[in-house]
Amino acid sequence: MRKIVLLAVALMGFTAAFAQSDVLTVAQEANDALGAKDYAKAATLLEKVIADGSASEDEAVLEQVNSAKKNLPIALFRVGQSAASAAQKLTDAAAQTAKYDEAVAALDKAIKTGTDYKVVAAVNNSKRMKGMVYSAQAATPFNSGDFAKAAELFAKAYEADKTNNNAALNLAESYFKMDKYAEGVKVCSEIAALPAGQKNDAAIAQAKAKINQYTNNKIATLQQANDFDGIIAMAESIADEALKQKVLVQAYFLKKDYDKVIEIGDAAAALQTDPADQSAVYFNLGSAYNAKENKAKAIEAFGKVTAEPYATPAKEAVAALK
Repeated sequence: MRKIVLLAVALMGFTAAFAQSDVLTVAQEANDALGAKDYAKAATLLEKVIADGSASEDEAVLEQVNSAKKNLPIALFRVGQSAASAAQKLTDAAAQTAKYDEAVAALDKAIKTGTDYKVVAAVNNSKRMKGMVYSAQAATPFNSGDFAKAAELFAKAYEADKTNNNAALNLAESYFKMDKYAEGVKVCSEIAALPAGQKNDAAIAQAKAKINQYTNNKIATLQQANDFDGIIAMAESIADEALKQKVLVQAYFLKKDYDKVIEIGDAAAALQTDPADQSAVYFNLGSAYNAKENKAKAIEAFGKVTAEPYATPAKEAVAALK
């Protein structure tokens, strides 16, 4: 019985030594694969190092496990990047989609492992690459007029990477082309609210331009149909409170509900951060007071109009009233 126990202890010691040696060998193979830029092979080996070595008490093994945890998200990112690059070179649609799917799968693993192991740079790079992959896929349906499919893919791109302003702008444009006004304005409002700076300024300007363009188009269409209540309903669907109130002032003015314009005008103007938008509200407010024959209030409101194309007619209105 004693001999059997000794044999068992010896066997356990041999197994532990073998496991330690095996993990270190795999770790070296993984490092060699990284050096050779064979990232797919490296990722597989790094996963094995982590799985087999995490329970070890040997410092050399644990050191390799920690190194593997740092390198695995980076390797997976490189796998996804390589698959995305290969997809762009394919001409067969099905093969290209399969390759893009492969890229996204690798990038998702990179994001998860990078989050688990706190490799922040790999997580951020993978999110950006994932956004680029979905944007690349969205280009074909967008250019062919399939805006529903384009919106689906641009939404995934924007969700993956909230810093991808181009994806967000294209998502908004897809919504507008589908006559999903509220959804388009919501995305544009998110972009317009970004902090100013070289990275965001162009996108902010484009977002504001889109909001104005499609808001004016929507109002013009409803106005031609004398559907002023439709304009009011459209305004109520807008998430951005400043834009919502600006459109409501215009809608009630077109409806000739001057009392309502006077009721909400000052508060609506106070919400505006752009001088042109504030001037538009004050011009409608002044016009409403004028229609109610309240000259003093009309002059006061017109006097707060500072930006064109409202400043010149406001001055002319003040001169006529005086």
